[in-house]
Amino acid sequence: MLSDLNHRLENIKAEVAFFTVKREQLVTMIGTYRNVLHPIRRTPPEVLLEIFSYCVEFVDTDSPEQYQKIDSLDTKQAPWSFAQVCKYWRSVVLECPLLWSSLSLDLLKIEHKNRAKAQELEYNALTLLSHYLRRSKDCPLTIAVRSPRSMHPIVSLICSHSSRWSNVLLSLPSEGFRLLSTIKGCLPKLKILHLRNVVRPTENVWDITPVIDAFEYAPSLYMVRTHGIPHIASKLVLPWGQITHCMNNSPNSELVSRNLLNFHNMEILTKAVRLRHTTLLCSGHGPSLPITPLKHQSLTGLTVDLIRRSTPDLLIQLLDALTLPSLITLRISVSSKHRVRPDVECIVRLLERSNCPLSKLRLKGFETSVEESSHFRSLLYLVQNSMQVFCLEHFPDSLLSALTVSEDAPPLLPRLRHLRVSGSCSSSMDQLLFVNMIESRLKHTKFMALVTSSQFILTNPEAQKRLGKLDPKVSLMSTQFS
Repeated sequence: MLSDLNHRLENIKAEVAFFTVKREQLVTMIGTYRNVLHPIRRTPPEVLLEIFSYCVEFVDTDSPEQYQKIDSLDTKQAPWSFAQVCKYWRSVVLECPLLWSSLSLDLLKIEHKNRAKAQELEYNALTLLSHYLRRSKDCPLTIAVRSPRSMHPIVSLICSHSSRWSNVLLSLPSEGFRLLSTIKGCLPKLKILHLRNVVRPTENVWDITPVIDAFEYAPSLYMVRTHGIPHIASKLVLPWGQITHCMNNSPNSELVSRNLLNFHNMEILTKAVRLRHTTLLCSGHGPSLPITPLKHQSLTGLTVDLIRRSTPDLLIQLLDALTLPSLITLRISVSSKHRVRPDVECIVRLLERSNCPLSKLRLKGFETSVEESSHFRSLLYLVQNSMQVFCLEHFPDSLLSALTVSEDAPPLLPRLRHLRVSGSCSSSMDQLLFVNMIESRLKHTKFMALVTSSQFILTNPEAQKRLGKLDPKVSLMSTQFS
Protein backbone atom coordinates (compact mmCIF):
# COMPACT_ATOMS: atom_id res chain seq x y z
CA MET A 1 0.00 0.00 0.00
CA LEU A 2 2.87 2.36 0.83
CA SER A 3 4.52 1.68 -2.51
CA ASP A 4 1.22 2.27 -4.28
CA LEU A 5 0.67 5.58 -2.47
CA ASN A 6 4.22 6.76 -3.30
CA HIS A 7 3.64 5.89 -6.96
CA ARG A 8 0.35 7.78 -7.02
CA LEU A 9 2.00 10.84 -5.31
CA GLU A 10 4.76 10.85 -7.94
CA ASN A 11 2.12 10.89 -10.69
CA ILE A 12 0.28 13.75 -9.00
CA LYS A 13 3.53 15.77 -8.68
CA ALA A 14 4.24 15.20 -12.35
CA GLU A 15 0.77 16.41 -13.28
CA VAL A 16 1.16 19.49 -11.00
CA ALA A 17 4.49 20.32 -12.68
CA PHE A 18 2.95 19.83 -16.12
CA PHE A 19 -0.05 22.04 -15.37
CA THR A 20 2.17 24.67 -13.69
CA VAL A 21 4.25 24.97 -16.85
CA LYS A 22 1.08 25.03 -18.95
CA ARG A 23 -0.38 27.76 -16.72
CA GLU A 24 2.76 29.92 -17.00
CA GLN A 25 2.67 29.56 -20.78
CA LEU A 26 -0.96 30.68 -20.87
CA VAL A 27 -0.24 33.66 -18.54
CA THR A 28 2.62 34.73 -20.81
CA MET A 29 0.42 34.37 -23.87
CA ILE A 30 -2.40 36.37 -22.29
CA GLY A 31 0.07 39.11 -21.33
CA THR A 32 1.41 39.25 -24.86
CA TYR A 33 -2.04 39.54 -26.43
CA ARG A 34 -3.14 42.01 -23.77
CA ASN A 35 -0.23 44.30 -24.74
CA VAL A 36 -0.98 43.87 -28.43
CA LEU A 37 -4.69 44.59 -27.93
CA HIS A 38 -4.18 47.47 -25.48
CA PRO A 39 -6.40 50.49 -26.31
CA ILE A 40 -3.33 52.75 -26.56
CA ARG A 41 -2.38 50.83 -29.71
CA ARG A 42 -5.76 51.62 -31.23
CA THR A 43 -5.67 55.31 -30.25
CA PRO A 44 -6.03 57.46 -33.38
CA PRO A 45 -2.90 59.48 -34.22
CA GLU A 46 -4.68 62.81 -33.79
CA VAL A 47 -5.54 61.86 -30.18
CA LEU A 48 -1.94 60.84 -29.51
CA LEU A 49 -0.68 64.12 -30.92
CA GLU A 50 -3.08 66.06 -28.70
CA ILE A 51 -1.66 64.22 -25.67
CA PHE A 52 1.92 64.71 -26.86
CA SER A 53 1.39 68.45 -27.30
CA TYR A 54 0.73 68.78 -23.55
CA CYS A 55 4.03 67.04 -22.78
CA VAL A 56 6.26 69.14 -25.04
CA GLU A 57 7.67 72.31 -23.45
CA PHE A 58 7.03 75.01 -26.02
CA VAL A 59 9.25 78.09 -25.81
CA ASP A 60 7.79 81.28 -24.38
CA THR A 61 9.90 84.19 -25.64
CA ASP A 62 8.12 86.49 -23.17
CA SER A 63 10.04 84.76 -20.36
CA PRO A 64 13.76 84.70 -21.24
CA GLU A 65 14.68 83.25 -17.85
CA GLN A 66 12.26 80.35 -18.33
CA TYR A 67 13.44 79.27 -21.77
CA GLN A 68 16.98 78.71 -20.46
CA LYS A 69 15.61 75.77 -18.45
CA ILE A 70 14.51 74.05 -21.67
CA ASP A 71 17.04 72.02 -23.64
CA SER A 72 15.52 71.03 -26.98
CA LEU A 73 18.49 68.76 -27.78
CA ASP A 74 18.01 66.57 -24.69
CA THR A 75 17.00 63.21 -26.19
CA LYS A 76 15.58 62.06 -22.86
CA GLN A 77 12.88 64.72 -23.04
CA ALA A 78 9.84 65.12 -25.28
CA PRO A 79 9.42 64.96 -28.23
CA TRP A 80 12.56 62.82 -28.62
CA SER A 81 11.43 60.30 -25.99
CA PHE A 82 8.08 59.66 -27.72
CA ALA A 83 9.87 58.34 -30.81
CA GLN A 84 11.69 55.74 -28.68
CA VAL A 85 8.60 53.92 -27.38
CA CYS A 86 7.47 51.88 -30.37
CA LYS A 87 7.37 51.93 -34.16
CA TYR A 88 3.81 53.32 -34.26
CA TRP A 89 4.57 56.20 -31.89
CA ARG A 90 7.75 56.97 -33.79
CA SER A 91 5.88 57.22 -37.08
CA VAL A 92 3.27 59.49 -35.49
CA VAL A 93 5.86 61.79 -33.88
CA LEU A 94 8.04 62.07 -36.97
CA GLU A 95 5.04 62.97 -39.13
CA CYS A 96 3.98 65.89 -36.89
CA PRO A 97 6.20 68.92 -37.54
CA LEU A 98 4.33 70.98 -34.92
CA LEU A 99 6.01 68.98 -32.13
CA TRP A 100 9.39 70.05 -33.52
CA SER A 101 8.50 73.68 -34.18
CA SER A 102 9.69 75.09 -30.83
CA LEU A 103 13.43 75.24 -30.23
CA SER A 104 15.38 76.44 -27.19
CA LEU A 105 19.18 76.37 -27.03
CA ASP A 106 21.59 77.72 -24.44
CA LEU A 107 24.94 77.34 -26.18
CA LEU A 108 26.79 78.23 -23.01
CA LYS A 109 26.06 74.68 -21.83
CA ILE A 110 28.11 73.09 -24.61
CA GLU A 111 31.18 75.27 -23.99
CA HIS A 112 34.14 73.40 -22.48
CA LYS A 113 37.67 74.30 -21.45
CA ASN A 114 39.05 71.19 -23.16
CA ARG A 115 39.15 71.94 -26.89
CA ALA A 116 38.64 68.33 -27.99
CA LYS A 117 35.68 67.92 -25.66
CA ALA A 118 34.22 71.23 -26.85
CA GLN A 119 34.48 70.10 -30.49
CA GLU A 120 32.77 66.81 -29.64
CA LEU A 121 29.90 68.56 -27.84
CA GLU A 122 29.51 70.99 -30.71
CA TYR A 123 29.46 68.20 -33.32
CA ASN A 124 26.83 66.23 -31.39
CA ALA A 125 24.70 69.35 -30.97
CA LEU A 126 24.90 70.14 -34.69
CA THR A 127 23.87 66.57 -35.56
CA LEU A 128 20.85 66.60 -33.24
CA LEU A 129 19.85 70.09 -34.37
CA SER A 130 19.92 68.98 -38.02
CA HIS A 131 17.52 66.13 -37.19
CA TYR A 132 15.31 68.52 -35.18
CA LEU A 133 15.04 71.08 -37.97
CA ARG A 134 14.45 68.41 -40.62
CA ARG A 135 11.58 66.95 -38.61
CA SER A 136 9.94 70.38 -38.30
CA LYS A 137 9.57 70.35 -42.12
CA ASP A 138 7.92 73.60 -43.32
CA CYS A 139 6.34 74.52 -39.99
CA PRO A 140 6.90 78.11 -38.71
CA LEU A 141 9.56 78.10 -35.99
CA THR A 142 9.62 79.55 -32.49
CA ILE A 143 13.28 79.86 -31.51
CA ALA A 144 15.16 81.00 -28.42
CA VAL A 145 18.96 80.98 -28.67
CA ARG A 146 21.58 82.21 -26.23
CA SER A 147 25.15 82.28 -27.48
CA PRO A 148 28.23 83.61 -25.66
CA ARG A 149 30.08 83.91 -28.99
CA SER A 150 29.45 86.44 -31.72
CA MET A 151 29.53 83.75 -34.39
CA HIS A 152 28.63 80.14 -33.63
CA PRO A 153 28.12 77.23 -36.06
CA ILE A 154 24.79 76.39 -34.44
CA VAL A 155 23.58 79.97 -34.86
CA SER A 156 24.63 79.78 -38.51
CA LEU A 157 22.63 76.57 -38.98
CA ILE A 158 19.56 78.18 -37.42
CA CYS A 159 20.01 81.25 -39.64
CA SER A 160 19.88 78.98 -42.70
CA HIS A 161 16.21 78.34 -41.77
CA SER A 162 15.35 82.02 -41.29
CA SER A 163 12.61 81.78 -43.92
CA ARG A 164 10.58 79.82 -41.34
CA TRP A 165 11.21 82.06 -38.32
CA SER A 166 7.97 83.20 -36.72
CA ASN A 167 8.78 84.05 -33.09
CA VAL A 168 12.47 84.53 -32.31
CA LEU A 169 14.49 85.41 -29.21
CA LEU A 170 18.18 86.01 -29.92
CA SER A 171 20.52 86.53 -26.96
CA LEU A 172 23.86 87.47 -28.49
CA PRO A 173 26.82 89.81 -27.94
CA SER A 174 26.52 93.17 -29.70
CA GLU A 175 28.85 92.06 -32.49
CA GLY A 176 26.70 88.99 -33.10
CA PHE A 177 23.68 91.06 -34.16
CA ARG A 178 25.70 92.78 -36.87
CA LEU A 179 26.81 89.41 -38.28
CA LEU A 180 23.16 88.45 -38.86
CA SER A 181 23.17 90.46 -42.09
CA THR A 182 23.12 87.17 -44.05
CA ILE A 183 19.42 86.72 -43.24
CA LYS A 184 18.43 90.14 -44.54
CA GLY A 185 15.46 89.80 -46.86
CA CYS A 186 14.84 86.17 -45.81
CA LEU A 187 12.26 86.69 -43.05
CA PRO A 188 8.83 86.36 -44.71
CA LYS A 189 7.14 84.78 -41.65
CA LEU A 190 8.78 86.66 -38.78
CA LYS A 191 6.12 88.17 -36.50
CA ILE A 192 7.76 88.61 -33.08
CA LEU A 193 11.38 89.63 -32.56
CA HIS A 194 13.13 89.70 -29.18
CA LEU A 195 16.78 90.81 -29.04
CA ARG A 196 18.85 90.58 -25.86
CA ASN A 197 22.43 91.70 -25.39
CA VAL A 198 24.19 89.07 -23.26
CA VAL A 199 27.39 91.05 -22.66
CA ARG A 200 27.38 94.12 -20.45
CA PRO A 201 28.68 96.73 -22.87
CA THR A 202 29.62 100.35 -22.51
CA GLU A 203 28.11 103.27 -24.32
CA ASN A 204 31.23 103.59 -26.48
CA VAL A 205 30.77 100.04 -27.80
CA TRP A 206 27.34 100.89 -29.16
CA ASP A 207 28.57 104.19 -30.55
CA ILE A 208 31.02 102.36 -32.82
CA THR A 209 28.70 99.42 -33.58
CA PRO A 210 27.17 99.74 -37.07
CA VAL A 211 23.40 99.73 -37.44
CA ILE A 212 21.70 96.33 -37.37
CA ASP A 213 19.83 96.00 -40.67
CA ALA A 214 19.19 92.23 -40.71
CA PHE A 215 15.48 92.74 -39.95
CA GLU A 216 14.81 95.61 -42.33
CA TYR A 217 12.64 93.52 -44.65
CA ALA A 218 10.17 91.52 -42.57
CA PRO A 219 6.64 92.00 -43.99
CA SER A 220 4.88 90.21 -41.09
CA LEU A 221 6.83 91.72 -38.19
CA TYR A 222 4.58 93.53 -35.70
CA MET A 223 6.19 93.10 -32.26
CA VAL A 224 9.72 94.05 -31.15
CA ARG A 225 11.28 93.58 -27.72
CA THR A 226 14.82 94.62 -26.81
CA HIS A 227 16.92 94.24 -23.69
CA GLY A 228 20.26 95.92 -23.11
CA ILE A 229 20.32 97.65 -26.50
CA PRO A 230 20.35 101.46 -26.31
CA HIS A 231 18.68 103.90 -28.74
CA ILE A 232 17.02 101.15 -30.77
CA ALA A 233 15.27 103.58 -33.11
CA SER A 234 18.64 104.53 -34.59
CA LYS A 235 20.57 101.27 -34.11
CA LEU A 236 17.87 98.90 -35.42
CA VAL A 237 16.70 99.24 -39.00
CA LEU A 238 13.16 97.87 -38.78
CA PRO A 239 9.93 98.26 -40.75
CA TRP A 240 8.84 100.78 -38.11
CA GLY A 241 5.76 101.77 -40.07
CA GLN A 242 4.15 98.37 -39.40
CA ILE A 243 5.27 97.82 -35.77
CA THR A 244 2.29 97.79 -33.38
CA HIS A 245 4.04 96.58 -30.18
CA CYS A 246 7.43 97.76 -28.94
CA MET A 247 9.01 97.02 -25.54
CA ASN A 248 12.38 98.67 -24.89
CA ASN A 249 14.24 97.68 -21.74
CA SER A 250 17.81 98.81 -21.14
CA PRO A 251 18.50 98.31 -17.43
CA ASN A 252 22.05 99.58 -17.74
CA SER A 253 21.28 103.27 -17.56
CA GLU A 254 24.86 104.17 -18.39
CA LEU A 255 24.33 102.89 -21.93
CA VAL A 256 22.41 106.01 -22.85
CA SER A 257 23.31 109.56 -21.93
CA ARG A 258 20.60 110.79 -19.61
CA ASN A 259 20.13 113.94 -21.66
CA LEU A 260 19.34 111.81 -24.73
CA LEU A 261 17.07 109.18 -23.18
CA ASN A 262 13.76 110.94 -23.77
CA PHE A 263 14.98 111.98 -27.21
CA HIS A 264 15.32 108.28 -28.10
CA ASN A 265 11.93 107.49 -26.55
CA MET A 266 10.30 110.12 -28.74
CA GLU A 267 12.20 108.82 -31.76
CA ILE A 268 10.53 105.41 -31.32
CA LEU A 269 7.08 106.99 -31.11
CA THR A 270 7.78 109.19 -34.13
CA LYS A 271 8.93 106.33 -36.36
CA ALA A 272 6.30 103.77 -35.25
CA VAL A 273 3.20 105.63 -36.44
CA ARG A 274 1.00 102.52 -36.07
CA LEU A 275 2.26 101.66 -32.59
CA ARG A 276 -0.49 100.49 -30.23
CA HIS A 277 1.40 99.26 -27.15
CA THR A 278 4.83 100.34 -25.97
CA THR A 279 7.10 100.17 -22.92
CA LEU A 280 9.52 103.05 -22.43
CA LEU A 281 12.29 103.58 -19.91
CA CYS A 282 13.22 106.69 -17.93
CA SER A 283 16.61 106.43 -16.26
CA GLY A 284 19.34 108.84 -15.23
CA HIS A 285 20.07 111.98 -13.25
CA GLY A 286 20.08 115.59 -14.25
CA PRO A 287 18.31 117.54 -17.00
CA SER A 288 17.39 116.24 -20.41
CA LEU A 289 17.68 117.88 -23.80
CA PRO A 290 14.50 119.58 -25.06
CA ILE A 291 12.17 117.30 -27.03
CA THR A 292 9.50 118.07 -29.59
CA PRO A 293 5.88 117.48 -28.49
CA LEU A 294 4.14 114.62 -30.29
CA LYS A 295 0.52 113.63 -30.84
CA HIS A 296 0.28 109.88 -31.42
CA GLN A 297 -3.08 108.83 -32.81
CA SER A 298 -2.73 105.01 -32.56
CA LEU A 299 -1.19 104.37 -29.14
CA THR A 300 -3.66 102.60 -26.84
CA GLY A 301 -1.30 101.17 -24.23
CA LEU A 302 1.65 102.97 -22.58
CA THR A 303 4.02 101.60 -19.91
CA VAL A 304 6.71 103.84 -18.46
CA ASP A 305 9.29 102.75 -15.85
CA LEU A 306 11.31 105.26 -13.83
CA ILE A 307 14.07 103.04 -12.45
CA ARG A 308 16.62 103.28 -9.66
CA ARG A 309 17.22 106.79 -8.33
CA SER A 310 16.42 108.46 -11.62
CA THR A 311 15.22 112.04 -11.74
CA PRO A 312 11.39 112.30 -11.79
CA ASP A 313 11.83 115.26 -14.15
CA LEU A 314 12.55 112.75 -16.93
CA LEU A 315 9.13 111.19 -16.46
CA ILE A 316 7.45 114.59 -16.28
CA GLN A 317 9.20 115.77 -19.44
CA LEU A 318 8.15 112.64 -21.36
CA LEU A 319 4.50 112.76 -20.33
CA ASP A 320 4.25 116.52 -20.91
CA ALA A 321 5.45 116.04 -24.49
CA LEU A 322 2.80 113.46 -25.39
CA THR A 323 -0.80 113.73 -26.51
CA LEU A 324 -2.50 110.34 -26.77
CA PRO A 325 -6.16 110.60 -27.80
CA SER A 326 -6.59 106.79 -28.13
CA LEU A 327 -4.97 105.83 -24.81
CA ILE A 328 -6.86 103.04 -22.99
CA THR A 329 -4.21 101.45 -20.74
CA LEU A 330 -1.63 103.41 -18.73
CA ARG A 331 0.98 101.81 -16.48
CA ILE A 332 3.59 103.95 -14.75
CA SER A 333 6.06 102.55 -12.24
CA VAL A 334 8.44 104.54 -10.05
CA SER A 335 11.28 102.71 -8.31
CA SER A 336 10.82 102.19 -4.58
CA LYS A 337 14.28 103.73 -4.01
CA HIS A 338 12.75 107.20 -4.38
CA ARG A 339 12.39 108.60 -0.87
CA VAL A 340 9.61 111.00 -1.83
CA ARG A 341 6.63 109.69 -3.76
CA PRO A 342 6.10 111.82 -6.88
CA ASP A 343 2.78 113.51 -7.54
CA VAL A 344 0.40 112.56 -10.35
CA GLU A 345 0.13 116.10 -11.70
CA CYS A 346 1.92 115.22 -14.97
CA ILE A 347 -0.50 112.31 -15.49
CA VAL A 348 -3.46 114.63 -14.96
CA ARG A 349 -2.09 117.03 -17.57
CA LEU A 350 -1.61 114.15 -20.03
CA LEU A 351 -5.20 112.94 -19.62
CA GLU A 352 -6.66 116.44 -19.81
CA ARG A 353 -4.72 117.19 -22.95
CA SER A 354 -5.46 113.84 -24.60
CA ASN A 355 -9.15 113.57 -23.67
CA CYS A 356 -8.74 109.79 -24.00
CA PRO A 357 -11.06 106.91 -22.97
CA LEU A 358 -8.70 105.55 -20.27
CA SER A 359 -10.15 102.37 -18.77
CA LYS A 360 -7.09 100.66 -17.20
CA LEU A 361 -4.71 102.46 -14.85
CA ARG A 362 -1.80 101.00 -12.88
CA LEU A 363 0.38 103.24 -10.72
CA LYS A 364 3.32 102.24 -8.56
CA GLY A 365 5.33 104.52 -6.31
CA PHE A 366 3.05 107.57 -6.58
CA GLU A 367 1.31 109.58 -3.88
CA THR A 368 -2.22 108.16 -3.85
CA SER A 369 -3.74 109.78 -0.78
CA VAL A 370 -6.87 111.75 -1.62
CA GLU A 371 -6.25 114.04 1.34
CA GLU A 372 -2.56 114.66 0.66
CA SER A 373 -2.79 115.10 -3.12
CA SER A 374 -5.41 117.26 -4.76
CA HIS A 375 -4.02 116.16 -8.13
CA PHE A 376 -4.81 112.53 -7.37
CA ARG A 377 -8.37 113.53 -6.58
CA SER A 378 -8.49 115.33 -9.93
CA LEU A 379 -7.14 112.20 -11.62
CA LEU A 380 -9.98 110.09 -10.23
CA TYR A 381 -12.59 112.54 -11.47
CA LEU A 382 -10.98 112.62 -14.92
CA VAL A 383 -11.46 108.85 -15.32
CA GLN A 384 -14.78 108.83 -13.45
CA ASN A 385 -16.86 107.49 -16.33
CA SER A 386 -14.32 105.27 -18.07
CA MET A 387 -12.19 103.48 -15.43
CA GLN A 388 -12.74 99.68 -15.30
CA VAL A 389 -9.42 98.29 -14.00
CA PHE A 390 -7.56 100.10 -11.21
CA CYS A 391 -4.23 98.85 -9.82
CA LEU A 392 -2.24 100.47 -7.01
CA GLU A 393 0.64 99.38 -4.82
CA HIS A 394 -1.07 100.61 -1.64
CA PHE A 395 -4.54 101.94 -0.82
CA PRO A 396 -4.47 104.74 1.79
CA ASP A 397 -7.47 104.99 4.11
CA SER A 398 -8.54 108.27 2.50
CA LEU A 399 -8.78 106.53 -0.88
CA LEU A 400 -10.65 103.57 0.62
CA SER A 401 -13.18 105.98 2.10
CA ALA A 402 -13.57 107.74 -1.25
CA LEU A 403 -14.12 104.41 -3.05
CA THR A 404 -16.68 103.19 -0.51
CA VAL A 405 -20.18 103.48 -1.99
CA SER A 406 -23.08 104.86 0.03
CA GLU A 407 -26.77 104.68 -0.80
CA ASP A 408 -27.35 108.44 -0.79
CA ALA A 409 -24.47 109.53 -3.11
CA PRO A 410 -23.31 108.56 -6.59
CA PRO A 411 -20.27 106.23 -6.47
CA LEU A 412 -16.75 107.21 -7.41
CA LEU A 413 -15.63 105.22 -10.48
CA PRO A 414 -19.05 103.61 -11.09
CA ARG A 415 -17.79 101.42 -13.96
CA LEU A 416 -14.94 99.88 -11.93
CA ARG A 417 -14.89 96.09 -12.46
CA HIS A 418 -11.44 94.97 -11.30
CA LEU A 419 -9.44 96.25 -8.33
CA ARG A 420 -5.83 95.17 -8.04
CA VAL A 421 -3.31 95.52 -5.21
CA SER A 422 0.29 95.01 -6.35
CA GLY A 423 1.96 95.60 -2.97
CA SER A 424 1.80 94.08 0.50
CA CYS A 425 -0.81 94.79 3.14
CA SER A 426 0.34 97.97 4.84
CA SER A 427 0.31 97.95 8.63
CA SER A 428 -1.27 101.41 8.59
CA MET A 429 -4.18 100.35 6.38
CA ASP A 430 -7.58 99.96 8.00
CA GLN A 431 -8.36 96.39 6.96
CA LEU A 432 -12.00 96.55 7.99
CA LEU A 433 -12.42 99.71 5.93
CA PHE A 434 -10.89 97.84 2.98
CA VAL A 435 -13.44 95.03 3.33
CA ASN A 436 -16.26 97.56 3.77
CA MET A 437 -15.25 99.17 0.49
CA ILE A 438 -15.32 95.83 -1.36
CA GLU A 439 -18.71 94.93 0.16
CA SER A 440 -20.22 98.30 -0.75
CA ARG A 441 -19.05 98.08 -4.36
CA LEU A 442 -20.45 94.56 -4.66
CA LYS A 443 -23.78 95.77 -3.39
CA HIS A 444 -24.18 98.98 -5.36
CA THR A 445 -22.01 98.56 -8.51
CA LYS A 446 -21.09 95.87 -11.03
CA PHE A 447 -17.77 95.13 -9.31
CA MET A 448 -16.42 91.69 -10.33
CA ALA A 449 -12.91 90.87 -9.12
CA LEU A 450 -10.26 91.69 -6.52
CA VAL A 451 -6.73 90.72 -7.54
CA THR A 452 -3.96 90.87 -4.93
CA SER A 453 -0.28 90.07 -4.88
CA SER A 454 1.00 87.08 -2.91
CA GLN A 455 2.32 89.49 -0.25
CA PHE A 456 -1.10 91.01 0.42
CA ILE A 457 -2.30 89.13 3.53
CA LEU A 458 -4.96 90.44 5.88
CA THR A 459 -4.00 90.01 9.53
CA ASN A 460 -7.28 91.13 11.09
CA PRO A 461 -9.35 87.96 11.81
CA GLU A 462 -12.68 89.72 11.32
CA ALA A 463 -11.52 91.21 8.01
CA GLN A 464 -10.32 87.77 6.88
CA LYS A 465 -13.64 86.17 7.79
CA ARG A 466 -15.77 88.80 6.05
CA LEU A 467 -13.61 88.74 2.93
CA GLY A 468 -13.80 84.94 2.84
CA LYS A 469 -17.60 85.11 2.81
CA LEU A 470 -17.46 87.12 -0.40
CA ASP A 471 -15.99 84.22 -2.43
CA PRO A 472 -19.29 83.23 -4.10
CA LYS A 473 -19.98 86.87 -5.05
CA VAL A 474 -16.58 88.14 -6.15
CA SER A 475 -13.67 86.49 -7.88
CA LEU A 476 -10.81 86.71 -5.38
CA MET A 477 -7.49 86.04 -7.08
CA SER A 478 -3.89 86.20 -5.95
CA THR A 479 -1.10 86.70 -8.47
CA GLN A 480 2.59 87.61 -8.57
CA PHE A 481 2.93 91.09 -10.08
CA SER A 482 6.00 91.64 -12.22
